[in-house]
Amino acid sequence: MHRILSLSVVRTSLAVAFTVTAASAAGAADAAPTFAKDVAPIFYRSCVNCHRPGQIAPMSLLTFETARPWARSIKERVTRREMPPWHIDETVGIKEYKDDPSLSDAEIQTIARWVDGGAPLGSSADLPKMPTFASDDEWSIGKPDLVIAAPKYDVKANMADWFGSFYVDSGLNEDRWIKAIEVKPGDKRVVHHTIVYSQQDDEEELKMYVPERENDGFNRNAGTRLIEYAIGNLGDVYDEGTARLIKAGAKLHFSAHYHAIAEDVTEQTRVGIVFYPKGYKPKYIIQNKLVGAGNLDIPPGDPDVRHDAYFTLKKPAKLLLFQPHMHYRGRAMALEAIYPDRRVELLSYVPRFDVMWQITYAYKNPPVFPAGTTLHQTSWHDNSVNNKRNPDPTNWVGSGNRTIDEMSIGHIDFIYLSDEDYAAEVRAQRTRSTQQQ
Repeated sequence: MHRILSLSVVRTSLAVAFTVTAASAAGAADAAPTFAKDVAPIFYRSCVNCHRPGQIAPMSLLTFETARPWARSIKERVTRREMPPWHIDETVGIKEYKDDPSLSDAEIQTIARWVDGGAPLGSSADLPKMPTFASDDEWSIGKPDLVIAAPKYDVKANMADWFGSFYVDSGLNEDRWIKAIEVKPGDKRVVHHTIVYSQQDDEEELKMYVPERENDGFNRNAGTRLIEYAIGNLGDVYDEGTARLIKAGAKLHFSAHYHAIAEDVTEQTRVGIVFYPKGYKPKYIIQNKLVGAGNLDIPPGDPDVRHDAYFTLKKPAKLLLFQPHMHYRGRAMALEAIYPDRRVELLSYVPRFDVMWQITYAYKNPPVFPAGTTLHQTSWHDNSVNNKRNPDPTNWVGSGNRTIDEMSIGHIDFIYLSDEDYAAEVRAQRTRSTQQQ
């Protein structure tokens, strides 16, 4: 009897211990995440490029003290995937992009649970090391060989967003191949984005340098797209043997979007360029193509107007980046490849275009295509009252350069490949695909 009683006591004690342990584990799992241990690492990776003092965002997320008052707003914006701004759908098509700040589902849940749990600090000992940032005088591409400044512009306090263009002589008296390029705003707080184009000599003359250059890749109103600045973007450094051409006598076109703050600011944007040595001949020439639909017809009140544009690659090619460009009525854009065997592949899809964020999506592993592949760009515009950015849903809208007009442009950068290089790229992609399986 004594032995039986002892075993009963032991079993009861073990059951209690297991129950307490399980309850403790469940409690730990249900405990709210803390800023120090769980949320700060997310902010430091994806948010503080904009959300820190002296930048364009309205508040800093560098510290608990500055982030905590905004907790509910932060939850709302991240759960709706409005922040950080990254509008491409990574569940379809190509899923890996350079400099991707987007949050995973798990990271969004962590932030939401932190807010719902009272947004606690946690232990300061858990705080990660605060990131450091280059000064505004430092160039990520190294010391430029040429720096060209746009004219100064006075961004008045609380003025409406301003979209405009500046045209500046490059000062070049000889043709040069670009190795690296970077745009640096004078005051990041007011520069939403700036696209820099090169306006150069007659297109037929340029084909002397780039025989395979596409005539219709050159927009005479804007120029040949060189680079875009947006918060978080660094300069472009091209792979060895890959270059862009800028010609003697070229003018640079700065297409700017300024966003005012609560004080007057005098802004002056610069572009820095690093050249290859004189006499250098690159193997690959980066080309920019505007895969755009012209003669847009967008009736008043229509929430779903579709336009299509096509561009056929004359040689094997590697696609480097995709950037949708529309104005206030722009709703969505897709880019797909139609192969010579009629197979269709979705490459990139932006389901929620926002004119306030002109984002460039550079492919981490750029796809390659055989000659004869057609790139198909599809855009959708919303000219209804449901579009909160629509200036006037009662007006018909057509094509034009003004922001109240519309555009349907898929900017792409690409390089043509030799047959041998194309075959090598295909083999490399197959190897990567096998390793990922």
